[in-house]
Amino acid sequence: MSQPQYPYSAPQPGGYGPPVPPRTGAPVGYGAPMPPGPPGPPPRSPPPSRGTNVMAVLAIVFAFLFAPLGIVFGVVGRRQTARTGQPGRGLATTGLVLSVVFLLLGIAATVYVTVLAGQVLRSVPTTAPDLPAASAPADPSPADPSPADPSPAGPTPAVTGPVGPGTVAVADGDYGPELPSDALAAEVGTRTGASDVICPGYLPAQVAGTSTCDGTLDGQAARFRATVTAVNGAEASIDITREQ
Repeated sequence: MSQPQYPYSAPQPGGYGPPVPPRTGAPVGYGAPMPPGPPGPPPRSPPPSRGTNVMAVLAIVFAFLFAPLGIVFGVVGRRQTARTGQPGRGLATTGLVLSVVFLLLGIAATVYVTVLAGQVLRSVPTTAPDLPAASAPADPSPADPSPADPSPAGPTPAVTGPVGPGTVAVADGDYGPELPSDALAAEVGTRTGASDVICPGYLPAQVAGTSTCDGTLDGQAARFRATVTAVNGAEASIDITREQ
């Protein structure tokens, strides 16, 4: 029986034989190593952080300062945040609502103040109250020793009151029985002694009917009132009173 052939040396009894030398070259079954590939793209940097929309912040601020601008900034801020996705849409909406509310309150307050001011102005009197005239200081000079003025005194005041009764014929007028103005003026002039007596209008022939007549007595203007006291057929009794 033939012995197995070993490429190196025969194994030693009781051992494992000489060490196997290391192999050189490519590993068996893998072939040549692959060349390195091109470098890959650089790692992406995180997107820059976006802050709150400026128009939304301005909408909140100007809602308390000047409501019309707050409305403008609120509308612009809502459009920008809807287009870009930037934070602040809630602030823009809040600023828009507050601006509208404050604007309506301002308009209502202006109308109320205007109406109140108009009422106050109408209640204020336009004319100044009459002030008492200041009296002139007393004259310290001694009394004038000259004699009294011999000039005649002024006209004597007229005596007013009842004059007396009278009688006037009744005539048919446009509105029924009446005392003609001419006949009434003549009767008043006769009973009072006044001249140029005029009784305007007509006096109805009814008890308690009255008429006013004007004339001249003792060089002064006089006024008389004629009152019907009774009507007896074609005649009426009157009572004449001087008023001026």
